[in-house]
Amino acid sequence: MINQRHVARAVSHPSITVTSVLLLAAFVLSARPARCVTWSTLFTAQDVRDHLTTEQGRQEALEFCRKMGITKVYIETFRDGYQADEATLKAARDFFRNAGLEVSGCVTTVNVGKPSSGGPHWVCYTNLPTQERLEAIFRFTAALFDEIMIDDFFCTDCQCSECAAAKGSMSWDQYHEKLMLQVSRDRVLGPAHAVNPRVKVIIKFPQWYDRFQERGYVPDKEAAIFDRIWVGTELRDPASDHWGNKQQYEGYFIYRWLSEVGGAKTGGGWFDPFGTTPTLYLDQPLTTILAGAREVFLFHYGALTSPEYAAQAEALAARREQYNTLATYVSGWSGIATYKPVSSDPDDEAYILDEIGMLGIPEAPTSHFPEGARAAIFTTQALGDRELVPKLVRMLAAGGTAFISQPLAHRLNGDPRLPASVPLNLEKDQLVKTVEEGGGKLVIFSDALPHLTHVDGQNRVEQLTPELRDALQELRSEVADFTVTLMNAPPRVAVFPLGKRVAVVNYTELPVTCRLSEVVTANALTQLDALDGAELAPDGATLRLPPHATLVVEPAK
Repeated sequence: MINQRHVARAVSHPSITVTSVLLLAAFVLSARPARCVTWSTLFTAQDVRDHLTTEQGRQEALEFCRKMGITKVYIETFRDGYQADEATLKAARDFFRNAGLEVSGCVTTVNVGKPSSGGPHWVCYTNLPTQERLEAIFRFTAALFDEIMIDDFFCTDCQCSECAAAKGSMSWDQYHEKLMLQVSRDRVLGPAHAVNPRVKVIIKFPQWYDRFQERGYVPDKEAAIFDRIWVGTELRDPASDHWGNKQQYEGYFIYRWLSEVGGAKTGGGWFDPFGTTPTLYLDQPLTTILAGAREVFLFHYGALTSPEYAAQAEALAARREQYNTLATYVSGWSGIATYKPVSSDPDDEAYILDEIGMLGIPEAPTSHFPEGARAAIFTTQALGDRELVPKLVRMLAAGGTAFISQPLAHRLNGDPRLPASVPLNLEKDQLVKTVEEGGGKLVIFSDALPHLTHVDGQNRVEQLTPELRDALQELRSEVADFTVTLMNAPPRVAVFPLGKRVAVVNYTELPVTCRLSEVVTANALTQLDALDGAELAPDGATLRLPPHATLVVEPAK
């Protein structure tokens, strides 16, 4: 019997060629059963207090779950300084179990004890009473549930006098990493397993992956000690300055990157309705499913039944079966290997990797240098690998192509370990530069190209001048030598290679007509699935995508 998980990891490895991916995927897809998705939700500690204390409240919650297709619930014991009543927690747990749902626990580590000097969301874990309170919470929760999710905020940026004395000569990043690993072992995992040897503890990583190292998150080391990991795939209105003008591709990038880090321990994707309209909210389950999440987690019951966000829940309820169908086509992720070492500093390129994906350039995120890859994308984050340059030289010597961002090229320029016949810096007004070197090729692209995906607070985007359009076409043409891409789509239309299949999503507010590169369209295409009015034109090659629409195609047999 084929192990689908191992195959999925293999075909996503950056060293696998496009041809081998297509052949392997064709074999696997013909042999595997349809892929299913579990839908789940959370009752926060406050939801438990406000909605689950009575039989009527629990029945209303069950009706919501059935309407949304939810078969698993998480019941939270602690959040924001409040611990839910034990009798109510037990009554809710048993009620949902008797109704046939899976039930797990949850803890959100906000206001556990002494506040962090850095802000209201985190706490000072150097402080002994805070550690003891944390341990008590997890002992309490492990006695009630066999699985516990830890929501965002299990991290710290505290630099108070206690922390300064404890860190000694370590850097703050080093100290916070050491502290969080120690607290995880001694105050969470150890006590929880002592109370309940069966308990599985999940750490959920928030979507801000480029800032993990600033707050003590170390995904590789934490994935090694926790029983499972979860991924925050929250997407906001990209025009929102408050939420950081994030790209929808972020949910895909972080899930695939953490899947490579966590391997078989990687579970579902978690998102919420905040900072969304119903249309933008639906981008979240869509992207989470395309990324491969086995469980789609809806945060949270109290919000989704409130007047403010009920429309988001209604929109999802009407669309859920279509997403279940879409999930059956999802596997065999591939693209250009995109290197993001764990704990790497983005400098001025925070989340540029999401922007590159929104140029119609599919990425295969990896936390390890993509040895043996024919092509790979490198940005400033890659400097988190101290051996980057020697590895890059070896890649070029093997005939590989390195796509290099402008800021990284500036920092590599003049390095004697990377001899180049011409300077790596872009010249004034230059947008793409190709340098043949060491048997391979460096393709340097201006940061003006990823910036094309930015949406400002007035919903404005950068206009494609003839120069920018030509440069984007040139960059995509280089990418098309290694994977499928979009040759004539505007920015903010993303492509997702899924084995022999390809999904294309129009994240813009305008209709788009486009074509895939020739690696897929050498023959006519067959339409497999379509959402929101997307369609394949009668010519078998042109994709028609209304705003926020999705189309899945494959080469015609």
